[in-house]
Amino acid sequence: MDDIEGILLYNQRIVSNHFLARIRLSRSMGRVSPGQFVMIRLPSEEVFFRRPFSIYDHRDRTLSILYRVVGKGTNLFSMLTTRDKVMVLGPLGRPFQVARGMKHVVVAGGIGVAGINFLWTRLKGKGLLFYGCCKGDEVKLLGPMKTSSPFITTEDGSVGVTGLITDVLASRIEDLPPGKTQVFACGPEGMYRSLKAILQGRDISCQVLVEERMACGLGLCFGCVKKTFDEKEPYKRACLEGPVFDLWQIWL
Repeated sequence: MDDIEGILLYNQRIVSNHFLARIRLSRSMGRVSPGQFVMIRLPSEEVFFRRPFSIYDHRDRTLSILYRVVGKGTNLFSMLTTRDKVMVLGPLGRPFQVARGMKHVVVAGGIGVAGINFLWTRLKGKGLLFYGCCKGDEVKLLGPMKTSSPFITTEDGSVGVTGLITDVLASRIEDLPPGKTQVFACGPEGMYRSLKAILQGRDISCQVLVEERMACGLGLCFGCVKKTFDEKEPYKRACLEGPVFDLWQIWL
């Protein structure tokens, strides 16, 4: 797989330390599926390794990335401006597996929106959307998904219901038909533990997108392994066997 040159069209702050970047690629990445990610090399000598980013959206040769500034690499990314160039490797990883004829439920926590927006677009907004965050201003991260009338919780109680989004999902669990519901989630590990408790014994499938530190993104360095219940090969690479896993497959 070769690098694809990209030119920044847009790289703006959405709220606090969260940014949305749009990149025009010099050529197509081919088929791109929700849940996959890209490795981006920044035009700076200050960072050696590429940085992994979930594909927030992809149309024709325009790639969108929603990210949070958490370290040196993402801080440098936030400083890039229109016409700056980056190198993009992707799409990478195992995507979400969507089955037809099912009731679809999408759950996101905080910056987890970055991993499920593309999926929600492919679902054409058909399904139930649950979003939880810490503060009311973070609801802006929903972007166009806000028009889908999602269930929203904030920990500070400034928007929607006060508390955790998994509590709201638990209150609606009886509305989800067993054997005919697919849940897709992206968020913190604590949210996944709560999902597991809520869905336990209900015959409802759940796929989660995990975030691990990555160096290569190609499965070569084994730096992003996730422990699973596979007795023969318990450690799976988030970049290759993931980043999407069956909720019941991984240790939490």
